[in-house]
Amino acid sequence: MKRPCPHFLALLALGACTRLSVEPSGAPEPTASPTVASPRTASHAVAAASTSAPASSHAATPSALPAAPPALAGGGPRSVRGEHGVITSVEARATRAGLQMLEAGGNAVDAAVACAFALAVTHPSAGNLGGGGFALVRPRAGPTVAVDFRETAPRALDRARFDAAIAAHGHSPLAVGVPGSVAGLLHLHDRWGKLPRARLVAPALALARRHRLGQREALTLRWAWQRLRRDPALEQAYGAGDRPKRQGEEVRLPRLASVLERIARDGSAGFYRGATASTLLRELRAQGGLLDAEDLERYRVIERQPLEVSYRGLTVQVMPPPSGGGVVLAQLLLMLDALEAWRHPGDSVAWWHLFLEASRRAQAERRYALVDPDALAPAELARRLERWRTPRALLDELPIEPERATPSAALSERYGAPLPEEEHTTHLSVVDADGMVVSLTTTLSAGFGAGLSAGGVILNNSAASFSTSGDNLPVGGRRTVSSMAPTLLLQGERVRLVLGSPGGDTIPSTIAAVLHRLVDEGRSLDGAIDAPRLHQGYLPDEFRFEQRRPPPPELLRGLEQLGHRASRRRTPLGDANNLLLEGATAHGYADPREGGLALAAP
Repeated sequence: MKRPCPHFLALLALGACTRLSVEPSGAPEPTASPTVASPRTASHAVAAASTSAPASSHAATPSALPAAPPALAGGGPRSVRGEHGVITSVEARATRAGLQMLEAGGNAVDAAVACAFALAVTHPSAGNLGGGGFALVRPRAGPTVAVDFRETAPRALDRARFDAAIAAHGHSPLAVGVPGSVAGLLHLHDRWGKLPRARLVAPALALARRHRLGQREALTLRWAWQRLRRDPALEQAYGAGDRPKRQGEEVRLPRLASVLERIARDGSAGFYRGATASTLLRELRAQGGLLDAEDLERYRVIERQPLEVSYRGLTVQVMPPPSGGGVVLAQLLLMLDALEAWRHPGDSVAWWHLFLEASRRAQAERRYALVDPDALAPAELARRLERWRTPRALLDELPIEPERATPSAALSERYGAPLPEEEHTTHLSVVDADGMVVSLTTTLSAGFGAGLSAGGVILNNSAASFSTSGDNLPVGGRRTVSSMAPTLLLQGERVRLVLGSPGGDTIPSTIAAVLHRLVDEGRSLDGAIDAPRLHQGYLPDEFRFEQRRPPPPELLRGLEQLGHRASRRRTPLGDANNLLLEGATAHGYADPREGGLALAAP
């Protein structure tokens, strides 16, 4: 066996610095005088793990690896557990809608579809009929299927119209893409569902006819009210005089209810053709939108093969392109595994330095090298997918600096050109009694999308998700790249984790951090989700942390001494409504950051 090199031993010594644990409340426990290595000690320690040696020479492990993949802990005291199915989402009534399907004999897909339709009513800032999303579906015996129902750009979109949409910050009818959510949810049901379609839509339909505003729904309405009130239909639906309705006040959405009735009766034809389509197009075109009947008619859901990588002997399956988030997550985990970052305590300067630097490189790749996969020749797509499955692809090209954090501008001459990404999305996770799992993420892109409605449907602004540089340029008919990244972790052929999160470019960081807490630190599911998170998105060149879950000051000082610059933005990072499977028992936990609900079928 090879002896560990001295630099690697120094890195292990650095790993003893600044470990953070979490109380049941989710607040950080006090740490007893943690020590932080000097910047030079930390940077020399990283040097050994970041040299740009060929992959073949680095393949040999400098010290003994565990003989078997690390064991996962259970759900923890704040999680729910059950043997007949578990579902978790951001909104209580949507979770209950999914649970009703499990109780009625439906499977995980039935529950996910019912939950997603309900979120279109009770979580309108991100749940939707007028947006799009991704899903990973895996029956107990496999295989896993990646379902792509991301929005496509109108055929009439061109650079001038895209620039006009960007000038309006995406709050423009020009930014509306062809909705994929209805087609995607119905495709899931047609392919795997057991219960009648109308049964899945029924909870959402009842809520659209009448419901009272929940806490999160009322909060997001208040945040977006000045923009939403410019749309007369939204002002009428959600307003009370000159203010938005408050928690507990009644909402009736008769036009949305009519759309749901047509979907329940006619399936996709009830949305993409007929009365719903004609009304939606007429009202959107009157506002200056680009969609036409052919755009709706031509929309198709695409089944893809998941992007699969290994992390510490476990299999991680992520959404492939057009998910940029899946590519970032795959590359981030591969780099951390190659650097053996898991050897360091999870809240040490050493670990977070590697995490932030790896994230910076993976995010730069997403910004410039991701595009609708159907726009690439098969050979070129295969080449890129192979690159994204290669552990040291980015490390060999962009070695982690031994003395300091690498400025983002040094990674690409195009730094500064890409546009920022919105963070308003929602994720749900389901497992049924037979072991089928669904990880599903949907979005309107921005909160409440374009801030306008047509035919009773709140519309996305996904066409503003293209970039001004790199490969993801605005082209009519293309799917826009998204950071949504539904994820599964398998041990052998058994699913152990069902992961995902909202949060724009923070999605991969959130998933990787939760996975790290579970796999590397052995935390319970609730402890892993409650723990603090950090994020480096390449642009802007700064790392973020959360005001309500801050890391220790000593850790922040150590990172800043290495050249990492902390952002002034302190908003929550992600909303991880995730599952852990342990034999016949499933554990579910709703991230308290957005106040969701996890329930187990009785």
